[in-house]
Amino acid sequence: MTGNDDKLKLGKGAFFVKRQICRLSQEDETWEADFCPLSKPTMQTSTEYAGFVVTQADGILLANLHIERRPTVNDLATLLAHAMRRPLFGDSHRPRRVLLQGHPQWRELFRHLKELGIEVVVEDELPRIEQELECLLQHMRKRRSTGARKPTANQEMIEQAFPAIAMWIDGEYGHIEIGDQEGFGFIASALDYGGLVFEDEKPRTFAEAMASLEKALSAWFEREGIALDEGRV
Repeated sequence: MTGNDDKLKLGKGAFFVKRQICRLSQEDETWEADFCPLSKPTMQTSTEYAGFVVTQADGILLANLHIERRPTVNDLATLLAHAMRRPLFGDSHRPRRVLLQGHPQWRELFRHLKELGIEVVVEDELPRIEQELECLLQHMRKRRSTGARKPTANQEMIEQAFPAIAMWIDGEYGHIEIGDQEGFGFIASALDYGGLVFEDEKPRTFAEAMASLEKALSAWFEREGIALDEGRV
């Protein structure tokens, strides 16, 4: 999404209407707001995002928004407007401040929030958002596992043979892709939610592809200082 779609839209057709928001009472609250990428199926090319607005003091979810593309400043404006005008909990009101990560696409909104008397604070980490994301991911994993076929004893041994691959997937670090190159062997890739982490076009068999991924991901976890028995869910 590019061009005019990335420009902040105010007024007609927008949910973020300043004259309406400025009429709301203002409470001495601090909110966290952000969009987080979600894990995607192997064959899905686009990344989906979940947006949250959460009170910092007690972790109350005020608004959420699911989109199937990279979020723009208009998505953040809509998310915050929902939290202020139609919160999931409590009455309509403005916060005293909003904590955001410093994504460049958000900055066009900062001036308008300031004009509404809302201070914007840029933070590297948003712990309440991370908690809300983890709750959502747990719900998604539980939903996916409902009715899942139980693996055989031999199939369960795959996780023991490839612990780094198992943790990469089970720990929600990313996903892997293994495919044929039109008769020229296999291609093995490991991706996180920001893009490609590792790729190998040399494997001639599925076993070699798995071995290549295991070696690369083991090295990745070692560089990150993460033991292979950590981060599993």
